[in-house]
Amino acid sequence: MSARFLKPFVELGASPRGLWYVIGAFVVESTAYFGILTLMTTYFSKDLHWPDTYAGITVSVFTMLVTLFMLGVGSFAESFGLRRAIAVALLLSTLGRAVYCLLPSLAGQAAVAGAAVLSLLLVAAGSGILQPTCYSGVKQFTDERTSSLGYAMIYALMNLGIVVIGALSAWVRPGVQAILDQPASAAGEESPLAWLASCCGSGVQAVNWVCCGITGLTLLGFLIFMTRKAEAARLRPDTAPATPPGPQPTLGTRFWSYLSEGPFGNSRFLFFIFMLLPVRTLFAHQWLTMPEYILRSYPQAVGDKMEWLVNWINPLIIFVGVPLATVLTRRFHVYTMMIAGSLVSAAPTFLLCFGPDLKLLIGYFVLFSIGEALWSARFLEYASELAPPGRVSQYMGLAQVPWLLAKGTTGLYSGYLLATLCPANTPTGQMRTGTLWLIYASIAMTSPIGLWLARGWVHRGLHHSGPVSGQVQAASE
Repeated sequence: MSARFLKPFVELGASPRGLWYVIGAFVVESTAYFGILTLMTTYFSKDLHWPDTYAGITVSVFTMLVTLFMLGVGSFAESFGLRRAIAVALLLSTLGRAVYCLLPSLAGQAAVAGAAVLSLLLVAAGSGILQPTCYSGVKQFTDERTSSLGYAMIYALMNLGIVVIGALSAWVRPGVQAILDQPASAAGEESPLAWLASCCGSGVQAVNWVCCGITGLTLLGFLIFMTRKAEAARLRPDTAPATPPGPQPTLGTRFWSYLSEGPFGNSRFLFFIFMLLPVRTLFAHQWLTMPEYILRSYPQAVGDKMEWLVNWINPLIIFVGVPLATVLTRRFHVYTMMIAGSLVSAAPTFLLCFGPDLKLLIGYFVLFSIGEALWSARFLEYASELAPPGRVSQYMGLAQVPWLLAKGTTGLYSGYLLATLCPANTPTGQMRTGTLWLIYASIAMTSPIGLWLARGWVHRGLHHSGPVSGQVQAASE
């Protein structure tokens, strides 16, 4: 590798230690988040004996709540200080996960339901605070040379965490369940899984407790290592201007100012983030449609390896591809990368229109993931770099709204189309999966087409057309 290619990684490595504490807190906690989320529907239906309909709705509402908290509480959390906000977020998640793990031990459906709501609200609030605050921390601990790679690394390492927790969960869950299903006399010698089984009622519950422990250890480690001295080493402290003395504006005036002068007042920014909503629906289909599509339309040998296709290909490519793509394309304008990346993400969906074919399915996952690597981290960079001092979390929170809408709206029609075009217990030849994916591909393609058509208008709102972070700023309308 050339010295020019390695230089950005060397520069990022020389960043203050606080950067790595922020990234570490986010990545490890996200590992626990996805470990629990993957099994949440199973936990509600099997361990708590909820109907599948209630379980699915609960999971959907929870994921939307996380985004709502990002927009609400998370948007203003940085005003309390980076270190304090992250610590509070991890504390809320730890408490929420502890309650979540104790649900099967509660008596009475009302008590279980109430405790479940409380636990999910706590975790949603913690997650909603953590992500925008940590991305604000990346900006504060990097400079114009290293910020692009900093955003790429936090996103890439998060995906590596998904791969790790998937492997850990696949070991813990069946291992503990196998021990629990054995007669007591055949339990065998003591092992970590045997000890865990003695404390849990199911393999899923064992994974939940492991993830709760991961979150608690993350909180402890962050409090130990992220000292006030480490926090003070920020390169670009993101603080709002000091409040002038004298009478302060009313709440209504401040709210209107937020709408008119904050991210809501930037029409180009609003268009940009909402134009990415259609391609984001493909991400929601990764858990709303893709698992059942594979299980119903492919042979059992493929269906048995469904998790490998859905949960391993994409995160592994993102882990490797995001840092490489960021370094190799950082001379290109962020908006250009949004057009190219969303096109590469959306267009491969047409491969699935040819019917169930394992090679085409793998090709779709690979190309879709490459497209995500091209635009996902740069999108977060764009949102944070547009923000004026003290408002990074506000802009980051608003940037999550299309994701919130994608998660909420996609579920309104995905189940109907799946049942109509890819129904269960139907021979593959009688399914219309090609039509299913043609509809989804057409929806997703509106993102790159819309971004390309509006490129002139959006570019007229940028003071600079340079590619690196720090040069991307928006003119007020």
